[in-house]
Amino acid sequence: MQLKKLIIIYAVICTSIMVHAEVFTLWPRGKSSGHDLDTFLKSTPLITEPVLINGSKTALKLSLVKMSIHEIISLLKKKFPTAKLASSGDSILVKQTLPNGWHKRLLLVYFGDFFPLLQISMTLPPKLPKPSNWPQTLAISSDGIPLRYMYFPNRKTWYGMFETSMEPSQGLAEVSNSLRAQGWSGVTGESSPNTRGRGEIFLKKKPLAIMLINFSESGITTVLARKMR
Repeated sequence: MQLKKLIIIYAVICTSIMVHAEVFTLWPRGKSSGHDLDTFLKSTPLITEPVLINGSKTALKLSLVKMSIHEIISLLKKKFPTAKLASSGDSILVKQTLPNGWHKRLLLVYFGDFFPLLQISMTLPPKLPKPSNWPQTLAISSDGIPLRYMYFPNRKTWYGMFETSMEPSQGLAEVSNSLRAQGWSGVTGESSPNTRGRGEIFLKKKPLAIMLINFSESGITTVLARKMR
C-alpha cells in the first residue's frame, strides 16, 4: 500500500477519534442491536494491523464494501435504530457499544463511483489511558500537551496529536529549528521564516525517514512519522 494512501487512512481514523468525539456523546443509551459492525455489510477483508493507542493494544482492520454510500446509510439505520450516524457526504462514522463496555468504531470512506468503499474499524476500551510520555520519534512544540498517539509496529509508523497555544507559523518555526538540528530537512519550504506556513514535510537521510506535521488555528497539531527502511 502506498505511503500517501496510508497517511490518508491514519489521518482520517485518528481525526475521527478526536474531532468527532462530540458526535458519539449524542448516542442514546440502550441495548445493542446485536449486529457486528465488522461483518454486517459483508465486507471483503484486506488486512488487520496491530496498533498501540496511548500504549493500549488494539487492532485496525481494513476491508472493502461494494455498496453505495446511500445504501449503507439506509442499512445502518435499520440495523442500528438507536444510533445517530455522522455522515459528511464522502464518509460515514458509526459506533457500537459492546457488552463488556468496549466500543467499536467504524469509518467508511468514499473514493469515487468506480471504487468500493474503504471500511476501517477499531475496537477500543471504554476509556483510553492518557499518554504519559510523548514518543521521541514525533516532533512536539515546547508547550505541547500530548493528546493521543498511535503506533503501527508492522509499518514502523507513528501518528500523534498535541495541543499548543502557539500560532501555527510560530509553532512550525520552532519545531522546524529543532528538527533541522537533528538532521531533518524541510521539503515544501512552508517552514521558512518568509512563508509563515502551518505545515511541512520533513525528510531524514540517516536513517531514512519521513515526518509530516500540521498546525491549526484551533491549537491542535497532528504529526506523522515513518521509518522508510
